[in-house]
Amino acid sequence: MATSKPSAVPSRNSLPKNGKSSRLLRPILSLLVLLAVAGISVATTWLLTTRMQKNEASGLQLAVGDAQAAPTQQARNEPVSAIVPAPIFLAIEPFTVTVNNDEMERMVHMAITLRISDDQSRTLLEKYMPEVRNRILMLVSGQSPQAVQTPQGKRDLATAIQKSLSQPFTPNPDGQRISDVLFTAFVVQ
Repeated sequence: MATSKPSAVPSRNSLPKNGKSSRLLRPILSLLVLLAVAGISVATTWLLTTRMQKNEASGLQLAVGDAQAAPTQQARNEPVSAIVPAPIFLAIEPFTVTVNNDEMERMVHMAITLRISDDQSRTLLEKYMPEVRNRILMLVSGQSPQAVQTPQGKRDLATAIQKSLSQPFTPNPDGQRISDVLFTAFVVQ
């Protein structure tokens, strides 16, 4: 005869109905799932970002003014750096110029630095510095006080200085190659 033993697991109907524990369990489980999703998202973003940075870094590299680096990099099968020449700057001693028109007279104190394309142009500009200063002074003194005070007026003045200084000096047939005119000080009083 078969007798049935009472099961160790109570039936569903015999469990106590406690709504308090189920109300706390659902928000805790939801919070755990939310934290897991956020963690996976952060880890994936970090992984993709680091891989992209490594891929970008392994490509082209810039070496400013380092012409000897490329042959040694090629010999070691490293990524070749693009050689960018170091900038050549020539600072001109600051000076003060009087600018005027019919209504007013103002003083302009300015310091200029020239960005030059090559060493030959720098040497030529240094050699003819009195003429360089004269060209700038004559150009600036012809400006109106209102024009030199606006940003557009300063840009126009820089362009005019660049054109003026690019003209060849008297005995030389070739002009200087000036890339940019930078104002390092500019005061109108």
